[in-house]
Amino acid sequence: MTEHKSMPGLNPLQLSHTLMLREYLSKYPRENCDYTITNLIVWGEIYDNHFLLYKERLVIFNPQYQYVYFPVGEYLSPLELKELLMDFRQYYPEARMILLPKEYIDQYPAVQDYFELNEDRDWADYIYSAEEMVEMRGKKLAKKKNLISQFRRAYPSYKVMKITEDRLPVIMNFTHKWRRDRDAEGAYLVTELQAIENTLKNWNQLPVEGIIICLQHKIAAYSIFSPQTLDMATVHFEKFDPFKKGSAQVVTWETARYLQGKYQWINREQDIGLPGLRHAKMSYAPDRLAPFFGALIKADS
Repeated sequence: MTEHKSMPGLNPLQLSHTLMLREYLSKYPRENCDYTITNLIVWGEIYDNHFLLYKERLVIFNPQYQYVYFPVGEYLSPLELKELLMDFRQYYPEARMILLPKEYIDQYPAVQDYFELNEDRDWADYIYSAEEMVEMRGKKLAKKKNLISQFRRAYPSYKVMKITEDRLPVIMNFTHKWRRDRDAEGAYLVTELQAIENTLKNWNQLPVEGIIICLQHKIAAYSIFSPQTLDMATVHFEKFDPFKKGSAQVVTWETARYLQGKYQWINREQDIGLPGLRHAKMSYAPDRLAPFFGALIKADS
């Protein structure tokens, strides 16, 4: 755990704050997946996220990287944003602001008088039309559609089941098996595994849902997702059996089918700069990317 200096008003973000998060984020929705309640809680437990109520805005803070999230609430002026970040820098000298909305930058061009802005492609979110993910029209998605057809022919009796509390241990076992089968290592995968464990541990307290692709009482794949905005859901985790051809495409497709009636858009999160992940996300022809902007205070501002 990170040792914190005593910045006044800064408190650990905990599961008990879910209602507070819901109140702010339902009134001031954001497209970036970092602002989902699920991500704030399950990844926040790993990074020891804190929060501050500042001028009636909610400010999330990641002390490990000294990231100050752009405040949730009515927009502050660029000068007020600078003052907020300066307050953090008294206690965290490397503090920088992240997740500035493009709309804010366009609306307040004076923000560039106070901040050096940086757009980080690695952390942009991939946004897809739910309808297009289901229909898979056009040449770009023909290969995906073909793999789905192959899976459906090979396993005509597969079932789509909702993740329920009694199935959570099986999901965790499958996740460990997925990691072993793929011989997957690396710092991100270790933390992702922890995030999945945190999600399952708090399943009934989080606004999460999920589906399982089931073959004769065995899991072939699963996905976990939650609301982002009124018309967008975010898919947090998707795992599949690498030895079942088409299972990856089927779980993506079945997830889109499940979400289509409730949401117009699906956020499939970032590629974090991993070439394989970027290729996979681009191969589904995203409608758009939700950009990730960071900001450092200008020395002469």
